[in-house]
Amino acid sequence: MIGEAIIQSLTESLIERMREVETIKGPQNVHGYSLLRLAAIAERAKHGMPVIEPYGSSRAFMGLDDLMFLPAMIDRFPVDPFTVNTKTVIGAKSARPLELQTPIMITAMAYGLSVTESTKIAMAKASVAAGTATNSGDAGFCEAERRHAQQYIVQFNRARYGNSEDQLKQADAIEIRFGQGALAGLPEIVEGDDMDEELARQLGVEPGQSATRPLRHKELKTPGDLKSLVDGLRTLTGGVPIGVKIAAGRIEADLAHVVDAGCDFVTIDGAQGGTAGAPEVTINNVGVPIVYAIPRANRFLVERGVRSNISLIACGGLKDAGDFMKALALGADAVYTGQSLLTAMVYGQVEKLPLGTSPAEIYLYWGKHGAKLDIEVAAEAAANFIKASTQEMAMIAGAVGKNDLSLVNMDDMVALTEQAAQVTGVARAW
Repeated sequence: MIGEAIIQSLTESLIERMREVETIKGPQNVHGYSLLRLAAIAERAKHGMPVIEPYGSSRAFMGLDDLMFLPAMIDRFPVDPFTVNTKTVIGAKSARPLELQTPIMITAMAYGLSVTESTKIAMAKASVAAGTATNSGDAGFCEAERRHAQQYIVQFNRARYGNSEDQLKQADAIEIRFGQGALAGLPEIVEGDDMDEELARQLGVEPGQSATRPLRHKELKTPGDLKSLVDGLRTLTGGVPIGVKIAAGRIEADLAHVVDAGCDFVTIDGAQGGTAGAPEVTINNVGVPIVYAIPRANRFLVERGVRSNISLIACGGLKDAGDFMKALALGADAVYTGQSLLTAMVYGQVEKLPLGTSPAEIYLYWGKHGAKLDIEVAAEAAANFIKASTQEMAMIAGAVGKNDLSLVNMDDMVALTEQAAQVTGVARAW
């Protein structure tokens, strides 16, 4: 009886307490105030500085999940996936096109500014095993990566990190970097105190000296100057594909200059694009999601009559084979994979880390456990991810009745929502 009385008393007290809503309702109960947002507010309050964070946006943008492929049945027969052509060419009109066994490429991740040298070597080895290309990232040419890669795309960056003439001549393609989805085109400063001797050497500065990435390429006084830059790089490199990378924004206006400059390819990074570190405010509030960007870019290139001259590469928030294939169906020729590849690369090595440690600690340059990465194991896992994803794309192509990944298009899909239909131009499922 005494126990029941105590329980009743506690229950009545709790109910009375709950009637005072202001004592139990906190910001976390208000829509939009996630734990991440609350933590970011606290970080600003503590340091008085913009919040810098890794990975892509935490916002739930419209993605590709509302698009579905149409299976071939009687009107059109399915195709054996093992006969589907997966080969892809970047810069087909260039003197030295980039010929790949898959449309899935390894995205730009910079040595020192993003990942370790061991990670770059693993990526290079994975690219060879999977028959694809890997990208230097915006720290430019990495000797160790070049040594292990067969198809190596070097980013021509605004700070000219790793961009000497000799280094550029060793590239299989040049990607002129204007910006990325997570950061837009903002300048960056790497403080001298944050650099070790190796990173200082990569960025071409003295130990202790800060490195700065300016707002624009020094050769460009006007947008029209892009053509002379492209022509110069094409001559220097002996005709490898020359392209640009832009964050999805004023897509048609930017592409007009890309076309006029005679670029061989363009990479468009959607608002969901990942990063090793960028301002939270740009990650979550700047850019156009990739599902909007691909159809717009493809449509513009078609209307300008240059679609066959310029390869369209998509990245930013593409997670797996389904996303990759939908990106191609919407108009892309190839895709970059980043976060999914890193996840695949280290999945079998996380047990080396202390319990509760982020897997990023094993591949980020400033991670505490980079020495624990087994390069060969990481390379095999990353290559397996690309190979499996390529096979899965072939399965989708076969399922819709196409014998080549490049033949899958918007007519092979339906949209499950009105918004998806209007945004992409894909027919409604109803």
